[in-house]
Amino acid sequence: MAAAGGNRWTDQLRRFLREFGSFAGRKGLAAAVLVAAAALVEGLGLVLIVPLLGIVIGAQASGGRLDTAAKSLFARFGIERPFGQLALLLGIFCLLMVVRALVIAARDVRVAELQAGFVADRRARIVDKLAAARWDQLAQLRHARVTHIMSGDITRIGAMANQALQCAIAVALLLAQAILVFLLAPALASLMLALLALVTVLFIPGVRKMHALGGTATNASLSLLTMTSHFLGGLKLAMSQNLQNAFVAEFRQSLRAQTQLQVDAARHHTRRRLALTTSSAAIAAVLVLVGVGVFDVPPPVLITLLLIMTRMVGPAAQIQQGVQQIAFALPAFGKVIELERDLAALPGDRPAAVEAAALRDGPIVFRDVSFRHPAEGGDGEPRRGVSHLSLTIRPGELIGIAGPSGAGKTTFADLLVGLYPPDQGRVTVGGTALQGAALSAWHDRVGYVSQDPFLFHDSIRRNLAFANPEASEADMWYALGISGADALVRALAQGLDSVAGERGTLLSGGERQRIALARAVLRKPALLVLDEATNALDVAGERDIIARLRAIVPRPAIVIIAHRPDSIALCDRMLRFEDGRCVGDKDTDMAAGPLEPRIVAQQ
Repeated sequence: MAAAGGNRWTDQLRRFLREFGSFAGRKGLAAAVLVAAAALVEGLGLVLIVPLLGIVIGAQASGGRLDTAAKSLFARFGIERPFGQLALLLGIFCLLMVVRALVIAARDVRVAELQAGFVADRRARIVDKLAAARWDQLAQLRHARVTHIMSGDITRIGAMANQALQCAIAVALLLAQAILVFLLAPALASLMLALLALVTVLFIPGVRKMHALGGTATNASLSLLTMTSHFLGGLKLAMSQNLQNAFVAEFRQSLRAQTQLQVDAARHHTRRRLALTTSSAAIAAVLVLVGVGVFDVPPPVLITLLLIMTRMVGPAAQIQQGVQQIAFALPAFGKVIELERDLAALPGDRPAAVEAAALRDGPIVFRDVSFRHPAEGGDGEPRRGVSHLSLTIRPGELIGIAGPSGAGKTTFADLLVGLYPPDQGRVTVGGTALQGAALSAWHDRVGYVSQDPFLFHDSIRRNLAFANPEASEADMWYALGISGADALVRALAQGLDSVAGERGTLLSGGERQRIALARAVLRKPALLVLDEATNALDVAGERDIIARLRAIVPRPAIVIIAHRPDSIALCDRMLRFEDGRCVGDKDTDMAAGPLEPRIVAQQ
């Protein structure tokens, strides 16, 4: 089991590095060059310390290449006195530090661009896949899962990308410093690398543990988000029955468990950091003893080696911390990959670009159409849907849909607007089947209002403009007049700029439905579908709305799903559904002439 777990986290790590590298591309190459340049300048600055110390303490450095290079430099500038030599070296050192600061600033900007860009790219990929998938498949996804991945998990991936970049920087610095150690004392450098390799092997089990803690923390965070979403969705019901206390108790228990996970991760990380600090000090002590007692290293070189090894602790600690944090965040990356894989497996037929002329005006025709929803209760559970529908809806026709709950009315509406592809038969508009480019063009010509309309936590103006960004204020008032919401909006303190609240909670149920209906009308659709969209209104208010809809010129085809007989009676034609079949299709008395509206909207 341990081996399998180890393979899984290493596989995730390889995939993350591969995908991050693929995204980085040329920007990543430029960042790598800056990282290498910063490490090189850092190394050159450390190299100067040896001749500087030799001049200050009046001792020979190593008698090797550094001495020869320093003497050649002094001879080139004709400097013989120690003070002048020291001034020259200090000037070069200061120049290197300025160059180092500039390179590091450019490097950090590139690193930030890569991290932010990678996070944005992952979010955009998921949104693209969501938008391209079919509704019947998306309806089966847990919203909390998608929300958690788009927020918490991808944020952790951003932190993981930052840690990976910081580790790359630390590795570059360590390599530069290790090369310096090799140049100054090859034997000591070999011993140091052997000891570091041993410490690295001892740290591997800790990485596995951090990965396991990260997986548990990711699942716990998703559970908390799901609980919160359920509570907020049923907050009114919970408070009305004094059930909020039970939720709070359960939520607190989950919070305590998640807090303990975070404490465990911090404790584990702290122990590893303490072990690294201790082992680094021990390695430095061993190297000094060996350098003095065995290899008789000159004092300037020994002091420089100590300085370099001290500076190596920082990058080594960064690598240790980064690897721990990456291991902790890898399960979140796995969740993102799983969602992308699930979305990629969903069938979708929406092209990226659609010509508006891909669909002609004409009747909507169902030809032997059947559709069944996926089984929800096992193989023996009967599946809801519609069977063998054959009917025609003419342009401008006002049709009422009646039938008991579960009869297939909403499924018929979803097929009508193109949310579901038929399992059998086909739906055509103007003789063109609703698929591919024609389906996307059809979606541009549909207005849809559900029983529980969704409003954004934004102004009424923005909620209306969502359906038609090009709409003028006059267009908005006309649409509000059709739905009977114009007087309501004018009475609000800020008019169109009044905020609707989260999901429209600052409005009553009937007011939300009127705003949603106005939003659909603002699209100037060829088909308007109202799925129990006026059930929160009284009969008189519903009658007025239907009268206004009948008065629209040119009038779209309008399909009204309702349980009230009075609502159906106001339509030109009635379709009745039972057990997924259309069992009745007849004209009503309204087919003889239009209903006179009480209030005529001004266009």
